[in-house]
Amino acid sequence: ATIVLARPHSLGLAGARQTAEQVAARLRDEFGVTTRWEGDAIHVEGRGVRGRLEAGPHEVRVEATLGLAARPFRRLLRREIERELDRLVPA
Repeated sequence: ATIVLARPHSLGLAGARQTAEQVAARLRDEFGVTTRWEGDAIHVEGRGVRGRLEAGPHEVRVEATLGLAARPFRRLLRREIERELDRLVPA
């Protein structure tokens, strides 16, 4: 199962990168995932999930691929990601 979400923003590239780093820090602290920057994207890997947060100058994009154990929680995870994007990424 895959989750793909995108949000337009007016943060500029530097603001989008800063926001992506805030999300990555929260994911590391709360879920113990590993993160690494590659260009303007943060790659995320953890138990049952692999994904990336792309910080573009006009859009933030999240892609997550869920493993078997995480698939039953797809809707919940999607809602949580949407809530976090709504909180951090002003339109």
